[in-house]
Amino acid sequence: MPLVIDSPQTDAIELGAIIEYLHDENIDTSDHDQMIAAAPMLKRLSNNRTFLGDMALEELKKRTGIGNGSNNYGPQVIMLYAPTKRQQTFFLRANFWPSNNDHILRASGPEQFFYHHPHDHSFNFLTVGHFGPGYSSNYYTYDYESTAGYPGEPVDLKFVEQSSLSEGKVMLYRACYDIHDQLPPESMSISLNIMELTVRGSVVDQYGFDVERNFVGSMINRMSMCSLMPMIAQVGGGNAQDYLAETARSHLSERVRFAALKAMAATRPDLEGTKEVFEQGTRSDSALVAGWSRHKLARLESLRA
Repeated sequence: MPLVIDSPQTDAIELGAIIEYLHDENIDTSDHDQMIAAAPMLKRLSNNRTFLGDMALEELKKRTGIGNGSNNYGPQVIMLYAPTKRQQTFFLRANFWPSNNDHILRASGPEQFFYHHPHDHSFNFLTVGHFGPGYSSNYYTYDYESTAGYPGEPVDLKFVEQSSLSEGKVMLYRACYDIHDQLPPESMSISLNIMELTVRGSVVDQYGFDVERNFVGSMINRMSMCSLMPMIAQVGGGNAQDYLAETARSHLSERVRFAALKAMAATRPDLEGTKEVFEQGTRSDSALVAGWSRHKLARLESLRA
């Protein structure tokens, strides 16, 4: 499960102090020890019981930051500090966690808040319970390096415990290791986070899991390169087809290789042509490409049936 970090600090700081600290210390958020070292500062920020409300009130009074793209507000997130430099490796945010009794959860559904959706993360983040009883989680761990990542792949999930992110509790979620199945808190809760912002978050796969049957359910993070491939497959002409074929054959990223294969399959004029592309994929030396190809073939067969 995430590392629980003993943080007995009782003094409080302003938001600017933790931002200055993270910059001055040049914290590498991909490093567990450096994130742990930042825990006391995050706890001190959480000890400030007024800064978050004051910040939200000030934005409402200005009526300029909300809704115009200058700040990332949403039903769950307030961006406390967005990245400002290309070399910056962190950002800060506050997350809201509604309970089953809150209207926003009843209106939006639990999936909008990742409740009852076991998943890992492709980045580290340090979190503290700031307000309320905190969401609960069933915590698991797994071996990322031995996981290919295709749907239905068996995974050795190790259950650790169920616990809550209570007020003042500081935890480090470790990339590609900790899994949690989040459950709504008893009442509205808020957490504060120091988030890793490195290339790992955009190139490493993040998974959803079926913890009842111990297998991979899906990939849940997006990769911009993959999202462009269906478009160029349809409108890119011969050069695009050559590019997709070469990418599917030799790209260093197995996920990108399958995205190219899937884009090629979508251009085939009939079911048999689509199946032929995925059948080629099942012979790949990549467990991910082969597994995803088998998954797609099974779905095509079920649709035909």
